[in-house]
Amino acid sequence: MSNLTAAVLTLAGVLLLFTDAPERVRRLYDGTVLTGQQLATAGDLRSLSTMLDHHLLRTGRCPRPERFEQWLAATFKSGSGRDLALDHWGTPFSYRAGAELKSYELISAGPDLQFGTGDDLLVDGP
Repeated sequence: MSNLTAAVLTLAGVLLLFTDAPERVRRLYDGTVLTGQQLATAGDLRSLSTMLDHHLLRTGRCPRPERFEQWLAATFKSGSGRDLALDHWGTPFSYRAGAELKSYELISAGPDLQFGTGDDLLVDGP
């Protein structure tokens, strides 16, 4: 290794020690993970919504809320090991069926794990 390379690496190491670089790296990592969770949950909501729309077209009504988890298990027979009733923060989706079971609302509580706040993810249909 040349003296110049060693000096640059040493200087970079010293700068990292005396800056907020570790905090910036942590924030970048946390932001990346959050974005991934949001995208994955949005994808799950899209898949669930598509299947709910299909169920409505096929049967003429949405699943009853008290049977939503059974509907999920029957509709998504996956060996992924992931519980599709939960968003990517581990919170159960909120599912509501509208009047006469002709519409629905599916909500993820989002990263704060609380329903009714600004970070909720929502899909309704049809």
